[in-house]
Amino acid sequence: MKKTIGFAAVICLSGLLYSCGDGAYTKTDSGMEYKIISDKKDSVAAYGDVLKFHVTNRYKDSLRDHSYDKMPYYQQLDSMQLRDYYEVFAKLRKRDSLVIRILTDSFFKSGMGMMPKEFKKGEYLITTIKVLDIFKQDAVQADQEKEIKSLQAADSIKAITQKVEDDKLLNAYFEKNNIKAQKTEKGTYYEIQKAGGEPAKEGQMISVKYTGKLLDGTTFDSNVDSSFNHTDPYNLVIGAGGSIEGFDDGLRNFGKGTVGRLFIPSTLAYGPRGQNAIKPNSNLIFEIEVLDVKETQ
Repeated sequence: MKKTIGFAAVICLSGLLYSCGDGAYTKTDSGMEYKIISDKKDSVAAYGDVLKFHVTNRYKDSLRDHSYDKMPYYQQLDSMQLRDYYEVFAKLRKRDSLVIRILTDSFFKSGMGMMPKEFKKGEYLITTIKVLDIFKQDAVQADQEKEIKSLQAADSIKAITQKVEDDKLLNAYFEKNNIKAQKTEKGTYYEIQKAGGEPAKEGQMISVKYTGKLLDGTTFDSNVDSSFNHTDPYNLVIGAGGSIEGFDDGLRNFGKGTVGRLFIPSTLAYGPRGQNAIKPNSNLIFEIEVLDVKETQ
């Protein structure tokens, strides 16, 4: 069985918090306020059972975060793991919704960082948990594996859709800027502005100067511009997995002395997660000058 995540960690570490409307709340001895919305058709979880749930997060009318597009949480009903939350979780049934509210004053005084500007004192941060199912320990791993396969299938469908969207955006950019780019089999586009030597091959090291930009012209990284604080050449062994896939793929068409550009779709870059200044699903442009191509041995 894979390790379950402690409920306190769900609240305190992942930031899955949101605000709530009025309602009848019960207060525990520890001061936590909660309410359970239940159809009471199933039995409550037994000690040692594992609850599978999703979390939705709001502050006032604003949805802050949710886990419905991620792996569900699995939490064992164990008084040592749940501590102050145990008496509440012990009342839960399959399909129940548990709503917990915490005053912003109390939450941020407890050491959870600075209160965001949009939060106000006296407002409630509320975590809502929707119980999807309750399992005995020996059934959890099979369910987790099923969820992983389901997420992988959904990710594949999203990637196919995003690939089409990326290609549409890049071709519109090429038409608008009168760029004649060639496309690799994987889907990276490249433009050779100055021809060089024989293209780099699998296992060879390529040394480049580069500037990375978004389609709107924003520069997000460079080893040419000293303001990014690294001006050494970037060395990459082709095929070794040392860079995003589109960078490796595109450079296979560049040799020593080549100057040109790579146009990398988001599916071959940082995808839906993004990276620092690069927003999720961003297509990237790299201006490239190849300084050297050589064998690694």
